[in-house]
Amino acid sequence: MKTGHPRVPLPIRRRTALAALLACAAGAGFAQSGVDCTIEYATMRDGTRLATEVYRPAAEGRYPVVLQRTPYNRNGAATDTSCANPMFIDFAANGYVALNQDVRGMYRSDGAFHPMQQEVSDGYDAIEWAGTRAWSNGKVGTMGGSYVGLTQWQPATRMPPHLAAIAPAITASDYHDHWTYVNSVFDLWFAQSWIHVTFGRETLLRELLRAGVPREEANTQVTAWFDRGSAELLSNWVWQLPLKSFPEYRSVAPYYYTWLDHPRYDAYWRRLDVEPRYEQVQVPALNTGAWYDIFQIGTVRNFEGLRGRGGSDAARTGTKLVMTCCGHAGSSGQISWGETVNPTPVTTTMRFFDRYLKGVDNGVEQDPAVQLHVLNPPDTGTEGDAFWVYSDVWPLKNTEWRSWHLASGGAANGSQGDGRLESAAPAGRSAPDRFVYDPHDPVPTVGGNLCCEPALLPAGAHDQSQIELRGDVLVYTSAPLEQDLVAIGPVKVVLWASTSGPDTDFTAKLVDVHHDGIAHNVLDRIVRAKFRDGSKQPPRLVRPGRAYEYTIELGNVGSVFRKGHRIRLEVSSSNFPHYARNLNTGRNEAESAEYEVANQTVFHDAARPSRLVLPVVSGIAVPGR
Repeated sequence: MKTGHPRVPLPIRRRTALAALLACAAGAGFAQSGVDCTIEYATMRDGTRLATEVYRPAAEGRYPVVLQRTPYNRNGAATDTSCANPMFIDFAANGYVALNQDVRGMYRSDGAFHPMQQEVSDGYDAIEWAGTRAWSNGKVGTMGGSYVGLTQWQPATRMPPHLAAIAPAITASDYHDHWTYVNSVFDLWFAQSWIHVTFGRETLLRELLRAGVPREEANTQVTAWFDRGSAELLSNWVWQLPLKSFPEYRSVAPYYYTWLDHPRYDAYWRRLDVEPRYEQVQVPALNTGAWYDIFQIGTVRNFEGLRGRGGSDAARTGTKLVMTCCGHAGSSGQISWGETVNPTPVTTTMRFFDRYLKGVDNGVEQDPAVQLHVLNPPDTGTEGDAFWVYSDVWPLKNTEWRSWHLASGGAANGSQGDGRLESAAPAGRSAPDRFVYDPHDPVPTVGGNLCCEPALLPAGAHDQSQIELRGDVLVYTSAPLEQDLVAIGPVKVVLWASTSGPDTDFTAKLVDVHHDGIAHNVLDRIVRAKFRDGSKQPPRLVRPGRAYEYTIELGNVGSVFRKGHRIRLEVSSSNFPHYARNLNTGRNEAESAEYEVANQTVFHDAARPSRLVLPVVSGIAVPGR
């Protein structure tokens, strides 16, 4: 039995009984807003038709268009909704045609879902379709976050003629590095939790309905599948080795195994990479990201790339960066950062589109290019706050790259060890620190830049004190700070280390230690030894026992280290289940379950000066000080 969707626009008018129901779902503003909505089907170049909710001002005319292309409109929910999105109603009430389109293979759209790979041509075709409709003035802007940011960047690199501006939020720049992998380490938690909470449910529901299963029974089966995953994700799913032996996504998400088939940056990933293509983007971008967001590195790279290499003057001068606290982490952090996780910047999406789609002379060009909500942690307790800092450049002016050098007497294991961070570089010999990394007893993930199920594995800022009691975590701590230190910009760790095997991982975590002993994570990342030259370079196994220099780019910080706080760096070899475990054999853990225990050594002498490098910005007054 086949199921399908009507091929003609379905009018859903604000004056009908159905509209009254939709008004309730949309916050009761729909019926009074002078907005109409229809569902239309956009035809792609291969004939596939994509369902599109079209929100329009009731008055006839040609309007600028804002477009969101998303896989998340139903997301496996038990009931279907249409034309009930408050954000799009608001845009239409403000003189836009607002489009909410299901991507190929999701909800009401036809075709099969091939994540990421399908969005270049489909996105281009959707923009051109929107720009040539009778209700369009020919100017299209795109918006949305996460995967919906990906659906903007992909077509933008192909220069669709009717595209005038984009507003991608909490999204990436390279879908191999810092999306599916991180420095060539598989982002296990993201891949499994993202599919579980989104695509898996929707695909299973579509398959069941297509097979003729009644909706109520289909809902029951989808709920059972989801509940089983919620129960087993942390206790069973993430532990399975080889990674490809995990069976749960064979039917609902076969692309999961395709990702595992491409651990290196190859043609599969190269065709998606935005970073080499900024010259091909000719429109300005409002980039919104967050310090604790999983994609914060890509957000900043997109800003820098388009400002420096954009394909037009408008792209280079009109592109902006907004950073707030949390992004995908939401409010799941133990440390809070004020009353809202989404404070209002100077340049809102509506204001941005008013300028570039409507031509309103509203001064957006004069808005600061960089708008940062800088995090200000508490001295005691868990209630912090944040404040805005504005700049026209990134990194900020008056940035000093300040190094804190690792030091110890050879016993930096755990927070009770003798590890120190010192401003002075080591002058001579120093006993190295050693720990044992056992892949069957990895360091557990506690907070950080995570997605996608915080109810199971909370993200954001959390106390690391229990983690720092482990002997396989090296801990280096500064003296109490004599004054506030404002750190804004990219952070890196230069680590000299050796391992007993042909390959391993090293992790680094930047931590802020409060007056009361709470030690919250600020940033963390990982590097795979054989990819020490970079994720885009060929792998090179290491020689056991030989010291190598590893540079770990931790990401971007926007935080105050307050007077009396201490700066801390943790070093280890795992952060699980955020990242897949390195089995220390040199073989691919997607295809092998064999493992070795690794003996790790970290050096910090004059010849091998391991260090943390922070961007310290002077001249910024911290509120309340």
